[in-house]
Amino acid sequence: MARQMEIPAIDGVRRRQVLQAGGLSALGLLIAACGGGNTPNPTINSSGSSVAGKPVHGGTLTFATAMDITTLDPAFSQNFSERFAFYAMYNTLVAYDQNFNLVPELAERWQTSKDGKTLTLFLRKGVKFHDGTPFNAAAVKWNLDRLLDESTNSPLRGQLTPPVRSVKVVDDSTVALDLQSAWRPLLAALGERPGFMISPTAYKKYGKDYGLHPVGTGPFEFVSFTQNSSLKLKRFDGYWDPSHVYLDGITFQNVQDAQVQLTMLRTGEAQIADQMTPQLATTLQGVSSVAVSQRPTGDWYAMQMDCDKPPFNDARLRQAIAYATNRDGVRDALFLGKARDAAGPIGIGWAYDAHDSAPVYAYDLDKAKALVAQANATGKRVRYVNSSQSDYQSIAQLLHEDYVKTGLNLQVGTVPASDYYNSVVADKNYWSLTKWTPRADPDGLLRNILHSGSNGNTTGYHNPEVDRLLDEAAGINDLTKAAPLYHQICRLVEKDAPYAWVIWPDALVPHTTNLGGLKLYPDGIYRLRSLWIAK
Repeated sequence: MARQMEIPAIDGVRRRQVLQAGGLSALGLLIAACGGGNTPNPTINSSGSSVAGKPVHGGTLTFATAMDITTLDPAFSQNFSERFAFYAMYNTLVAYDQNFNLVPELAERWQTSKDGKTLTLFLRKGVKFHDGTPFNAAAVKWNLDRLLDESTNSPLRGQLTPPVRSVKVVDDSTVALDLQSAWRPLLAALGERPGFMISPTAYKKYGKDYGLHPVGTGPFEFVSFTQNSSLKLKRFDGYWDPSHVYLDGITFQNVQDAQVQLTMLRTGEAQIADQMTPQLATTLQGVSSVAVSQRPTGDWYAMQMDCDKPPFNDARLRQAIAYATNRDGVRDALFLGKARDAAGPIGIGWAYDAHDSAPVYAYDLDKAKALVAQANATGKRVRYVNSSQSDYQSIAQLLHEDYVKTGLNLQVGTVPASDYYNSVVADKNYWSLTKWTPRADPDGLLRNILHSGSNGNTTGYHNPEVDRLLDEAAGINDLTKAAPLYHQICRLVEKDAPYAWVIWPDALVPHTTNLGGLKLYPDGIYRLRSLWIAK
């Protein structure tokens, strides 16, 4: 059943053909195939974009979100929802279209030398930061130097090193990056956290408190932030591209409960939310003011285990968890088939291996029990820590019974969603559920979570061959030659099982029908900057 929804490559033509073939109620077809044919269907917009007529100026958008923002300084950002805010407040040096192709942003164009060792960025002129200071080559050099400086201790440094040796100002609107060697992922990284440009003047003013006083060049500027409550932005009147900005402001409202989010959409208190499951989508039947936009993604949920600490430093125990992970159960019971069984960290894009997408550890409780016994862990007390977020809770509850059947004495703890990832980074959770989104270049995610030298490697995973292959693949510009190396990396990691991958879910984004301009991206991050609210 789920195989009919596999869309492995970000290919615009192929994606449109598949989505068009699915029609308006692709979710409804899947619900029927799962035996729920009489279940009412919500309004599903499978184009990946909302439609609300001609753009209208004015109004404040309220985004009901399971917000885990801890800093508004991109240099120290590690939480998922922070990027929703960043794309509204800041500009990146380059940007992505809906198929992860690189397009101009603060850099109008770029050029790579023949030997691949120099990347030259030609910057947009006349751009100002929210504090009125000019954006120019000196500002770019300051931003990148800050990330490269070891004393900054930014978790983003690994996305710029080892390739970037120095950043040079050529003239006021041109900057050159001197590289040790050709490094394909670098340009794509400049469309993500490393590429968000902050005001050097503002940073010098606020210092370590800059994360509470952000100043960018984006269409919306900072008003106020209360952690675990709300973030408020207003339109920046000096924005360099005002023709594509319609809202007066954006409010990020922290709402952890998915049902409460949907109630806010029904009543008009919010126009868009970020907590949606297919089961909740069915409750929108007859609600003419709310719709759901959807798109297949390469997002993934997985159980992650600390490879460098007991008890999961024993690979057999990690493999047992992988065998005991009931992917089909999660896919069908929780996502009503609107997901694919995840076989690894790459589920979409040019590096996805569509010919070898079956999980290494297919669901097999007998094998799981045997491995637990071989690891001398039968009856052993093992603590699992989960987020309070509703989707995490639902997945963990479904998988819990099978994990207990392996013979483990499972102890479950819960951490508030706003603190969850920080507790993972602080190495407080040896076994937990995680969710990651793809990057425009696969290196952006794989290096972050799998390379032994990365700050984002929260499992303590270390495989020298994986490190070597990541570095080799990053130096190859020919995607047809780089892709097989990523296939090899994925297979090595899957066998080592620092993660037990669960599913690749489709994105389901609930919003009011008067919301216009919404476009869904493969990374699952909402770009709010060009939305509008129809009257």
